[in-house]
Amino acid sequence: MSFPIFFIHPPKCGGSTVISFFDLNKGKDQFINFDWDQSNGENYRARLLENRIGGGHRPYGIHRIVRYPVNYCTILRDPLARQISHYWYAANGKNGEVMRGVSVSPDEALAQQGALSLDEWVGESLGGRNLFVHMLSGEPVANEASLAIARTHLREHIGTVGVCENMSEFLLRLCGASELNLPFYFETNRTSSLSKDRRPLSDTARQKFIEDNRLDYELFQDANRIVDTYAKEAGSIFSNALELVHVIQAEINQLENPHVFSSTVFGFDGSFLSKVHEVIRRFDLAPINDYLKFARSRQPASVDLFDGFVDTVRDGVVSGWAVNLTRPDRQVPLEVRVGTQIVATGWSGEPRPDVASAGYPSARTGFSIPLPDGTPEGFRVAIADSTESLHNAGTWRQGWHCE
Repeated sequence: MSFPIFFIHPPKCGGSTVISFFDLNKGKDQFINFDWDQSNGENYRARLLENRIGGGHRPYGIHRIVRYPVNYCTILRDPLARQISHYWYAANGKNGEVMRGVSVSPDEALAQQGALSLDEWVGESLGGRNLFVHMLSGEPVANEASLAIARTHLREHIGTVGVCENMSEFLLRLCGASELNLPFYFETNRTSSLSKDRRPLSDTARQKFIEDNRLDYELFQDANRIVDTYAKEAGSIFSNALELVHVIQAEINQLENPHVFSSTVFGFDGSFLSKVHEVIRRFDLAPINDYLKFARSRQPASVDLFDGFVDTVRDGVVSGWAVNLTRPDRQVPLEVRVGTQIVATGWSGEPRPDVASAGYPSARTGFSIPLPDGTPEGFRVAIADSTESLHNAGTWRQGWHCE
């Protein structure tokens, strides 16, 4: 069974252009953009399950919000290039979108007013410090522990990883990992030229940024290694397909593109989409189709994605619920940990009809784990052998949740 695609979209990493790929494959307005408030969550969930494609500036963990497994994908960019791009995008009023009511942060407003220099923006990482680690780990703090989680997600839980510097390779692999067939795009939302004086970035600001964003650089290097390794392992069937993709993409890039400096959110030119399809139809796509058949025959099994909650600790028993969203019929293995030491284990499987009533795919999700005598305070509850965590999972002290 294929699950919906969810695109984790780090800002200023070519995400709007990636969305044009979904438009080419599924039609305009089919991509569900999850820039949302929580009160509208059920509507977004229903639309994602119907349209099967969505994403946004949302961190890893959307499966816990929509209560359904997703196929994650993401694209990263050189961290410094991303940061500089964000500054000029903000200084330019987000290509006119600010005038149409798009929100801005206080720092973005200062950049637009010319009251904040590029050096100040980059030196203080005002477009996000270690943003990739935050988004791909789903953790609120970027440190060595969350970097390790992000790396695991990148290798095991995010099915397709790409780098902005090679968009076509990312989209070809994404087609191979899904039911989409056209690995092409048209550029959108590039920052238009500015009348402001573009002074070069100082070496001092550059070096400070690199030091402050060391974790993001490590994750970006991991992404590049994943991309390179895949290309080597897939061999000529992949390289031949990619060569044809580049040829066709070059033809698409010659078209007069009405969206290159604007977001398609504020208007979509359907006739341009038709012109792109006309270019594609002029070519024999056999090498691409051969690769897609090859890639889909080698797809690994879906990874297990979980959700759950620790309700209480009472009379020496910790209880709550946990569900395997990918395989709801399976019980979830759980561990009670003090630091790195496992002091107790258990499984889900007890009746919890309230959980099923809330829209989760199983009613046998409850757990009750007795704590051994002398269990110290400050223990946590975790899903065994997983980076996934339960809500309200730790830290617990004397029956009270402290974190």
